[in-house]
Amino acid sequence: MSKEMMISGLEKFPLKQIVDERGAVFHYLKSSDSTFKGFGEAYYSKVNPGIIKGWKKHNLVHQHFCVPVGAVKIVIFDNRENSPTNGHFNEIILDELDNYVRLSIPPGLWYSFKCISESFALLANIIDTPHDPNESEVLPLETKKINYLWK
Repeated sequence: MSKEMMISGLEKFPLKQIVDERGAVFHYLKSSDSTFKGFGEAYYSKVNPGIIKGWKKHNLVHQHFCVPVGAVKIVIFDNRENSPTNGHFNEIILDELDNYVRLSIPPGLWYSFKCISESFALLANIIDTPHDPNESEVLPLETKKINYLWK
């Protein structure tokens, strides 16, 4: 299992925060960003401390994750047949402070995520087409298809 090489097509972009005594503005995604493929839907996934969600794979949808509240560990697995990073894993921490980035995920990658903050986390996701439950696949956390053990 390799974690040092970034999975092909997976991209991280530092995001700007404008913070003052009144609060903050958290930048996320612009239509001029290189990975923007269009707008279909935006939503938040609330994750309670220690809870793991996944495995899930979108076959057609491009996703853009960021975490404006709390902290989330995301594990991405590449089992695409013709990918140069087939068989590789990436473990990526997204949070509201030190790792406030946008994670752009192309179709065909499996992912799972866990809240690693003491309080709940919000994982924001913008996808390029409206959600279609027939377009994605899910697997249980423990599966022989993905050799990863959550701790």
